[in-house]
This record gives sequence, C-alpha cells and structure tokens, in this order.
Amino acid sequence: MKKTIGILMILTGFSLFLYPACSGRPEESREAQSVEKGTQGKVILTADAAKTAGIKTEIAKLRAFYPAVKASGTVALNQKKYVKVTPRVPGRIEKVCAFEGDHVRAGQDLFWLWSPDVMAVQAEYLQILARAPSAGKSATSDDEKLHESLLGSTETRLRLMGFGAADLASLRTNRLALPVLVIRAPISGTIVEAEAAVGAAAEIGTCLCAIADLTSLWVQVNIFEVDLASIAVGAKAELTVAAYPGEIFQGTLTLVGSLMDEATRTVKSRVEAANAAGKLKPGMFGEVRIIAKDPVTMLSVPEQAVRTIAGKTVVFLPGTGGTFERRDVRRGRTVEGFIEILEGLKEGDRVVTDGSFDVKAEMLKGTLEGEK
Repeated sequence: MKKTIGILMILTGFSLFLYPACSGRPEESREAQSVEKGTQGKVILTADAAKTAGIKTEIAKLRAFYPAVKASGTVALNQKKYVKVTPRVPGRIEKVCAFEGDHVRAGQDLFWLWSPDVMAVQAEYLQILARAPSAGKSATSDDEKLHESLLGSTETRLRLMGFGAADLASLRTNRLALPVLVIRAPISGTIVEAEAAVGAAAEIGTCLCAIADLTSLWVQVNIFEVDLASIAVGAKAELTVAAYPGEIFQGTLTLVGSLMDEATRTVKSRVEAANAAGKLKPGMFGEVRIIAKDPVTMLSVPEQAVRTIAGKTVVFLPGTGGTFERRDVRRGRTVEGFIEILEGLKEGDRVVTDGSFDVKAEMLKGTLEGEK
C-alpha cells in the first residue's frame, strides 16, 4: 500500500512539472496572438492625431497600366550607321585630312591616295578624249558611238576606283590627270578608329578609318523567357545609366532574337536609343525598361496604403467619427507605384494612403496596452 501511494505521489509531481511546459505560452507568442486578435476591429484617432498624421485617402479602382519589362543592357555602336573606310585600289597615303575623334560630314576629304593604277586609267581616259571624232561627222556615226562607249566604260572604271562626279568633270574639262585619288567620308559621323598614316602603303580592303554616327546607338539586352510574351518589336524603351542619375534616354525595341540561351533562359534583343546630345558612350552599362505592348487593367491602390500586421497584408478604411477599420487583403503585382488587390476590396472602397503607418501604429499601441 505504501509503495502504491509513493508511486502516485511521484506521478503527480511529474505531471505538475510537465503542465506549465505544455500549457504555458512564450511571451512572443502571446504578443503575436494579441496583435492578431486586437487588430481585427477599429481604431479611433482624434482630430489632432489625424491632422498630425496627414491622413489622406484614395479610392480603390480599376486602372490600366503598361507594365515594364526590366533588363540590363550594354551600349554599343549602331551597326547600321557604322562604316569602315577602305581603298578600292592599292596605293600610298599622301595626306591624312581627318583624325580619330573628328566629326566629319558625308563627302568630306579623309585621305589623299597616290595610286599607279588610277594614274594609268586616267591616262587612258585622256587619250580617248583626245581621239574624239571630227566635228564634220554625223552624231550618229559608228565612230562617235564607239568613242562614247569607250569613254563611258573608262568613266565606270574610274568611279569604281573612287572617283566622284566632280573628279570626272575636272578630268574632262581640264584634260589633266588628278595627282591623287581623294577618299571621302561615305557618311556623316565621328571617326572612332584611325589606322592610316602619311607614307603608309594601302592595299585594297585595308581599313584606313572607321566612322560611326553616334547620334543613334544600340543597347544589347537579354530578355528573360518569362517576359517574352509582354514585349514586341516597336515597343517603347527607357534607358538609365550610372553616369547620369535620374536622366532617362528614350529608345525603341528593334529586335527580339530568334534563339534562346539555354544556360541563362534569355533571348538576345536590341534597343535603339537616341543620343543627340552625345552623352551615351559605347561600352556603358545601363538599366532598360521595355514598356509592355498591351495594357493590363487591375484593381489597385497606392503602395503607401498597404501595410503588414502579424504577417498579413492589410489596408485601413476610414469611417465616421475618426474611426479606421482594418481590412485584410491579398495583394498581387506592383506597377508604377500601385499595388494590385486580388481579394479583400472592391472597386469604390476608400482606403487610407498617407498616414496609414500612423493608423497601424495606433492600432498596435492600443493592442499592446490592452495586454498589460
């Protein structure tokens, strides 16, 4: 009997030891439950408190947005406005008229090239001119037709070598061979590469210099697979670079690549950006926003209206007499400073925007005071 009573006393003591551990709640758990329980209703702000908080409200409504696809990009030369200048005949550089960094206009002299091939064709052309049919023969005679044909074919050879209309006119009028072949700029732009020097030999296809029109540049971007459905060629784009914080450079999406990079799940694409002021430099890194091709309509409220309490997303609805009611919501995406509301609000509901943090603080304050 005594043995039985001893066992019961031991079991009773053990159960008393376990009870607090099983039924007691940690302090932080009590606080979290208190916040959750105490903030389901309303809170009242005095007129002075509301004024201090700067309470403002706005209606939840359907808004149309053009979501932006974001990507990193690298500024590069516009290959459609980039030319490498090469001689069409072999020769020697007699004069360099423009240098790296110079801005040139189309038709401006770049190099003077002495070429024995050009001198030979000019001599042939002058000989044909000198053997022109006599004035007494008919304009339709076989001799005159042959003469014009020879002149025409020789002029074509000179044009292929690089002669312009003014060069041919001078040759025909003055009957003197031009001492050098003038190589001119094919486009207006900036000389971004320069290789030639006076006295250097120039072979056919040798790059003497490169000219780029820097008023329009390309931005190479990689678009993630998940964003491809939101963009299309022709979409507007905005570029920002570290060198000019806050400044936005406008552009247009001109290419969406045809191949997917299996490692990065991206597609190489291209934005063409205006650069009239010359601030953008090839090689710069930037952030690109490509505006979606179609608008998205969604029920939304300003970002500052949405708060978090005890892990739940909430907004506050103003009532009468300085009261504010908590409303749990389910949020969606964030676009241009607005948050999509998927559940918890309907169109026309008015929510607190400015001052919502103060309303939250007052609600939590009242809850914690009630637990003391």
